[in-house]
Amino acid sequence: MSAPTSRKSPVVPIVIGAVCLFVVLVLVAAGIAGVFFYRAVTGSDTSGGVSTSSGLPPGVEEGQPYLELSSSDGPVVDIYLDFACPHCADFVAANGEDARAMAESDEITLRIHPRPMLDSMTSPTGYSSRAANAAVCAYAADGYGDPSAWFDAEQALMAEYANGPSMNDAELADVVFEATGLDVTDCIVDETYVDWIQDVVEPEAQESTQGTPAIMIDGALVEIATASEGSLRKAVEEA
Repeated sequence: MSAPTSRKSPVVPIVIGAVCLFVVLVLVAAGIAGVFFYRAVTGSDTSGGVSTSSGLPPGVEEGQPYLELSSSDGPVVDIYLDFACPHCADFVAANGEDARAMAESDEITLRIHPRPMLDSMTSPTGYSSRAANAAVCAYAADGYGDPSAWFDAEQALMAEYANGPSMNDAELADVVFEATGLDVTDCIVDETYVDWIQDVVEPEAQESTQGTPAIMIDGALVEIATASEGSLRKAVEEA
């Protein structure tokens, strides 16, 4: 009589294969969950290099109604601007370089409040918010906050609007790119910082000032000739 032939049950490899597949699916799911957890904790996002999870610009705390572009032991200068305000464009043209120089040399603590005050008066409505958002997008593009990018975008956007009508998203992105070399198209289209501009910056501004441009030095509103070169620096020196 011949010895019985040994045969493995076909159920065994099926079970092993199912177990392996289950393990692979668990590992994949864990990896995906880890990515989302990391983004949630760090606030990282890949859209244009701008952190978008919190809706706050880099370095801005919850409820903070300004970008702090410099910090020093000198006077605290708060500047309230609206990107659809012709007088603001005049102020930036005449005093923007002084504001930048004093900030970069740490002569002052400079705080910029980008207001959407004139949203309802633009055509189409909402331009103040969108243009302010574009400038904040430039500031936030490296994820840390770049005052130089803010100043370049601010000056270019103010000058461009002073010479024509409201710009659409593509035109805003083009102006920022020409001025800074930064592509912030996604940030502009997504209106990443519009909620902060409208819900945090504007309410505080309405309590503190009457209009734009407005300048406060060490908490006191000061009157200056906004279109006169050197007027901001003179006010700071006299404070």
